[in-house]
Amino acid sequence: MSNDQEERFYLLLDMTSLDRLAKESETKHSRWDNIKRRKIRMGAYEAGFLMSLYPQYSLWIGTGAVSPEIGQTSPAYDEANLKLPEPKTGSR
Repeated sequence: MSNDQEERFYLLLDMTSLDRLAKESETKHSRWDNIKRRKIRMGAYEAGFLMSLYPQYSLWIGTGAVSPEIGQTSPAYDEANLKLPEPKTGSR
């Protein structure tokens, strides 16, 4: 795993509560806490679990790229998209 890819996983960790991680995975709260604090390394199971929580970010996690036309974005892309003005609809 590259450093950039690792940082992308940690960004997703920061977006997700420890309670949710522990409740929905087979990993204990204390292990997630240690991973989040970077005391221990994330294992393949935890990385895969994060990808299952955020399937829309799979391409971005793996490559750093986004492809919104196929539903593959990133947290930054989604945040920027939320800030765009809504298109005006209706008649004049």
